[in-house]
Amino acid sequence: MDDNSKYKELFFEETEEYLQLLNDNMLRIEQNINDISSLEEMFRAAHTLKGMAATMGYKSMTDLTHRMESLLGLLKSGESFEENNIINLIFRCLDKLTEIVEDLRNDKDDTYVDDLIEELEQIINRDNQKKVTKKERELEEFILSDTDENVIKSAYEKGYNAFVIDISVDDGCLLKGPRAYLVINNLEKTGDVIYTHPDAQSLENGEYDKTFRLILLTKENIEEIRSKIENISEIENVEIVEIQPNYSSETNKDAKIEKSHNKKENNRAETKLTSSNNLNQSIRVDIQKLDSFMNLVSELVIYRTRLEDVSKRTDISDIDEPLSHVARITSELQDLVLKIRMQPVSVVFNRFPRMVRDLSKELNKKINLVIEGEETELDRTVVSELSEPLIHLIRNAADHGIEAVDKRKALKKPEEGIIKLNAYQEGNRVIIVVSDDGGGINIEAIKETAKKRGISTENLTDEDLLQLIFDQGFSTAKEITDVSGRGVGMDVVKQKISSLGGSIEVISEINKGTSFIIKLPLTLSIIQALLVKIGGETFAIPLGIIEKVIKIEEKDILESQLSELYMYREKAVPVVRVNQKLGLNESKENEHLILTLLGDQYYGLVVDELIGQQEIVIKKLNGILGKMKEYLGATILGNGEITLILDVGSICMR
Repeated sequence: MDDNSKYKELFFEETEEYLQLLNDNMLRIEQNINDISSLEEMFRAAHTLKGMAATMGYKSMTDLTHRMESLLGLLKSGESFEENNIINLIFRCLDKLTEIVEDLRNDKDDTYVDDLIEELEQIINRDNQKKVTKKERELEEFILSDTDENVIKSAYEKGYNAFVIDISVDDGCLLKGPRAYLVINNLEKTGDVIYTHPDAQSLENGEYDKTFRLILLTKENIEEIRSKIENISEIENVEIVEIQPNYSSETNKDAKIEKSHNKKENNRAETKLTSSNNLNQSIRVDIQKLDSFMNLVSELVIYRTRLEDVSKRTDISDIDEPLSHVARITSELQDLVLKIRMQPVSVVFNRFPRMVRDLSKELNKKINLVIEGEETELDRTVVSELSEPLIHLIRNAADHGIEAVDKRKALKKPEEGIIKLNAYQEGNRVIIVVSDDGGGINIEAIKETAKKRGISTENLTDEDLLQLIFDQGFSTAKEITDVSGRGVGMDVVKQKISSLGGSIEVISEINKGTSFIIKLPLTLSIIQALLVKIGGETFAIPLGIIEKVIKIEEKDILESQLSELYMYREKAVPVVRVNQKLGLNESKENEHLILTLLGDQYYGLVVDELIGQQEIVIKKLNGILGKMKEYLGATILGNGEITLILDVGSICMR
């Protein structure tokens, strides 16, 4: 990867984080228009995003974030607007920015944003003339807002200095806007600018006579600030005022002014104190480097296993002690790298409040999303694959689960429906529950659909019937909607969860609601597995889904009209002959039944021989094997043999 590609990838990663931050804060502002802290955080994020886009040369993104920042600046200053119109406009801007980022990732042409920019400018410029006539008086009578006063007081408590800086450009300066931008950009490297006059848009458009003012919070002194400003050309004069801790708005004018006729620089209305106090607590690591680290540790685990195998076969006692140390260190290193790879599920969960908000408006329903356990961690590989199935489950809950307001009233339910997203750790796996308090799944509708598809329902319990919704093409919906009828069925959801080594089950009650319970392994890189022989070949089965291993005889297996069954705890368990599913030779042995639990459904896998339990490293498959759904991957055993890892969920669903 060349340097330019690295910078672009870093830009995309950081941009996604800032867009998520903007969406989160906008949702809070929609609930409380007077939430100043969220508004200020949005202003800072928009400003940073604009600077990043400008640095990369992405004009459409720069122009749009610039106008959006100006609008946020007006909101921050207390301007009154039609709330819903402004909120919806900002959400549309965020959607467009997300679209732009996606286009840039795919090397598409610049996205058209002129219509949005025109809307923003109409609002921004409505009182522009009034502001120009007040400009000189505002410069003469500088009074801090209560918010800025509180920020400065807080900064002093944390060891920062506060300065009012007046910057004057040369009379002959033709590019006053870029000059102000350069000054601001330089100062932002030294601290935080919490105030500018005139506002950000006016400065960057060069709409000031000669002088502009800002407040800078920094740990540097006046001389250090001045030396940084001197790097900017066409700056005629700088006045720096240190604001004392016991200042008040009225005494600002009496503060000691230190004048400098040297060059100067400028900054933007921005407060990043919280993040400034946590510098160097974490670093950003290229994901490819992390994957390489994981691969090296995985190789170490493989060779540790091979050494242990050699030690057992050769009976060399001198190797036992150093080998035990190698095993311990390898295990510690393995635990460490697995922890490094862990990500909170909030990375995915945080996308959904905005989605539910939009669905609520689109469906004309009142829906509240409740998120719990977002700090729960999973392997980044699992987290990155969770988005698609969760999106489908949440859209289904909003569209088919939560009732319309009138119907909820008739059922004496609260007008506002609840969709709950909950995550928690249980042993070596993570449970994610997507639930709603809607109408539930109609069992009779499932029976009707099943009969149309030629499925006998006579001997099926309600739990069995509910599992039918995961069959390919199975749907009880009377009409396909734009919200949930988008070609991704529940069978695809189950298939995706299964490919992650997990399972999904459903619980539902009419007029009470529905819950989907997803169970996932903590990691997909290094797992405990049971090695078995099937049709003369060795395979690995993830240990996490195995409930029990039973030694059987052919007479223990019952035959029904459609399948073979094994009775376990008075419940009929479908028997899966893995050799037939994989097209392997028929075996006469078939001595063991491996009882697996997928969701709330048991399956019995018939295997020839048990080899034993072993820690294995999952390697991805490429080519033809990589396209086969029966396999999660491959691993290298202690004797050097390559073994395929079975995707039990896919095999049982075939």
